[in-house]
Amino acid sequence: MSSIPHNTSSKKRVLSILRTLIENPGYYTKRKLAEIHATSLDTITRDFEEIRNAGFELLTDSNHRYFFTAEKATDLLKELLVLSDSEKNTIKVALKATSSEKDTARILRKLESITNLPRIGNIIFTKPYLAKTNNLFKALKDKQKVILYNYKSTNSNTHADRCIEPFHVSPEEDILHAYDLERQEIRHFRISRIDRVEQLDEDWENEGKHNIIATDIFRISNKEQVKVHIRIKTGGYNELVERYPLSKGALSPSPDTADEYDLECMVNNNFYGLSNFLLGYDHYVVEIIENDLLRKHMADKVKQLAF
Repeated sequence: MSSIPHNTSSKKRVLSILRTLIENPGYYTKRKLAEIHATSLDTITRDFEEIRNAGFELLTDSNHRYFFTAEKATDLLKELLVLSDSEKNTIKVALKATSSEKDTARILRKLESITNLPRIGNIIFTKPYLAKTNNLFKALKDKQKVILYNYKSTNSNTHADRCIEPFHVSPEEDILHAYDLERQEIRHFRISRIDRVEQLDEDWENEGKHNIIATDIFRISNKEQVKVHIRIKTGGYNELVERYPLSKGALSPSPDTADEYDLECMVNNNFYGLSNFLLGYDHYVVEIIENDLLRKHMADKVKQLAF
């Protein structure tokens, strides 16, 4: 089976076309897709050829509108984007044998980002999720505001509509970077926690304030961070990596005990994400080695428990 184009812009366009056709089967013509992506009919024709070469059965109706079965499309997307452990190991061995150490490290980082896709696999390939990401990408391209309907915030424990300016969409991380118009600041939103996205006919007003802020391993953006060092059992390692894939780079085998791991990294000073993990999986926590602020925070959390 051939793969989709390696060129980054071409790959993004092809994936965008896949999302569009999955969301709206039998709606778009080749000419309309060319207009949406600001490219030529010949380019879209080549994209269609790549899609068919990848194993998708791309069909057209009497009005030259394209479609394919969504179930088959999403299964093939998973096959294209998700690698098995044996496939990853084969690639790693080949890279180390043929590439420089620097190139190998760079490519392996990209490979690792691909392996994060299964963490949200059943979310990212559903029609509602694709609809939300498609609307966000369109609003970003048009530089227009959107409403995030019924956003479920874990930090504030609320459901609310949020009017924002989206400037970076990362489906593989389930993260939206946006400027929150009510709070007048950059916020990170989990795409899976949004019920629906509506693009407004209102242009951005704060583009100069748009900048991507790095998150901690729990995907919390906060300039105030503190260092933590926690020892956990193997079960805790598995749960942490599966729920928060970014944590993998901050985990290492314990130098003292087999089957235990040390988590050492900077996290937000409110301990969002981390405190939930420690409370939910306390049976896997061996010791909080650092720091005193975290120990006090967790002691206060335990006192607040209502049962």
